[in-house]
Amino acid sequence: MLPEESDDVVGEDYSDARLAGQKWRQRTFTNCNFRDADLTGLTTESVVFTDCDFTGTDLGESVHTGTAFRSCNFARTSLWHSTFRNCSLLGSTFDGCRIRPLTLDEVDFSLTSLGGADLRKIDFTSCRFREANLVRADMRGAVLASADLSGARTGGLKLEGADLRGARIDPSLWTSASVGNAQIELMQAVAYASAHGLVVDMK
Repeated sequence: MLPEESDDVVGEDYSDARLAGQKWRQRTFTNCNFRDADLTGLTTESVVFTDCDFTGTDLGESVHTGTAFRSCNFARTSLWHSTFRNCSLLGSTFDGCRIRPLTLDEVDFSLTSLGGADLRKIDFTSCRFREANLVRADMRGAVLASADLSGARTGGLKLEGADLRGARIDPSLWTSASVGNAQIELMQAVAYASAHGLVVDMK
């Protein structure tokens, strides 16, 4: 059964399927297997994927609007040149994926595991990373303006040259991540100094 034939799909196996260029709208997929499937150029709108496996899947040049990927597995997945607008990736895991370049518009990465991911120069403006795993992720040159990194794990996170202006950041980030040449605001500079044991006189 092909995905377009049903609004609600549970436990289906689409591994190695060739589904490039399809358009899916207001459907749900639960516990489905998309391993090594060709989903190049896929367009989704208000679709919900829950506990789905995208290992080895080609999602290159796909466009997703208002779609949710809940607790999905992305391993060695190709996402390059894809677009996510007002999407949620809550609790999903990314491992060894080809992600850049990527277009994002207010995407929720809360509780997502992006440890060690190559996220250089991606624009994450206004995205949410609450309690996400960003350990050893590479975000050099990324734009994180007005992003929410509250509770994120940031040990070894590379933020050199990133734009952090207006981002919501826990004090621990200033000591656990590399932030050389990052763009920050005055109050963030004060927080950075305080995290490193300095006393800032604002008089």
